[in-house]
Formats: sequence, C-alpha cells, structure tokens
Amino acid sequence: MKKPSAQAVKNFAIDTAYDIAGSILFAIGIYTFAKSADFAPGGVSGLALIFNHLFDVPIGTMTLVLNIPIVLISFKLLGKRFFLKSLKTMIISTFFLDVVFPRLPLYVGNSFLAAIFTGVFVGAGLALIYMRGSSTGGSDFLIISIKKLVPHLSIGQITLFTDAVVIILGGLVFKNIDAMLYGAISTF
Repeated sequence: MKKPSAQAVKNFAIDTAYDIAGSILFAIGIYTFAKSADFAPGGVSGLALIFNHLFDVPIGTMTLVLNIPIVLISFKLLGKRFFLKSLKTMIISTFFLDVVFPRLPLYVGNSFLAAIFTGVFVGAGLALIYMRGSSTGGSDFLIISIKKLVPHLSIGQITLFTDAVVIILGGLVFKNIDAMLYGAISTF
C-alpha cells in the first residue's frame, strides 16, 4: 500500500477540522434549537427530527439510517471520493447529534427565534462542510443526483420541493401550523 503524501495528510486534517466545526454548528441548529421548538426544517435532518418526535430514536442515528438508501441510489452518479468524504462527515455529525448535544441544555425560549437560529447555525455548519467538498448526506445527495439526471431543473427548484415536503410533513406530525412556518423560516 502506498504511503499518503504530506499534502494528502494535510488535506485530510483540514477536511476533518472543517467537518468537526461544521458538525458542531449543524448540531447546535438541529438539536439545540429545532428539536426543542418542535418543528422540522427541510431535508433528511428534518425527517430525523420527525422520527425522533414519533419514536424517540436518536436524531443522528436516524439521519444515518435514512441516508443509506439515498447514498446507495446516488453513489454511481456522485462518485467514490465524494461518498467517502461525506461518509466521514456523516459519522462526525452523528457523533455530535447523538453523543455530545443530548448532554447540553436545550434552548427553551421563543420558537420564532429558535427557527432563525436553526437556519443560521445549520447554514453556517453546512457552508463549512461544503467548502471542503463534502456533505452531511441526505437531501444533498438526492438533489445533486436529480440535478445530474434532470439538468433543466435548478438546484433551487429541487431543494424547494424536497424541503417543502418535509416541512409540510413536520407540520402534520407536530400537529401545528406554526411548525410548518418555523420549518420554512429555518430553511430560508
């Protein structure tokens, strides 16, 4: 087996640092704010929050489980390198969602503020992760795959549709129209 170059080791270390920082911010948004305010933002993490609400399953683990079929479907389109980088990111994110943040206090204030801060923290976390060419999996894989298969649709259109489905489902599960509105606010 060939020894990795110094540059490859450096890139791996930088990728991992971005994954950790991004996953911490992502977990703050999902666990500390969205979970406590009983709404589901878009994407697979929103679905995981719905499952957590219904069946009390860990959010990170549920996200990982929901990612399996999406990753298997999109693996061929997105490639091995993107898959491996994203798998590392998914595992790091799951660790923070299921091990670290359940031990920290939840935000129990205003739900509108929780929606805004969910969007800020999740957006900042994902931006850090995307900057290094990785993903937390989930709807990112699905959206990029759909875009490759149907190039005339914009990423924005595909994202809007997939997020809307999850947000509406969240409103139905949480039995609250406000849950849909908070999900939409956090996603914007």
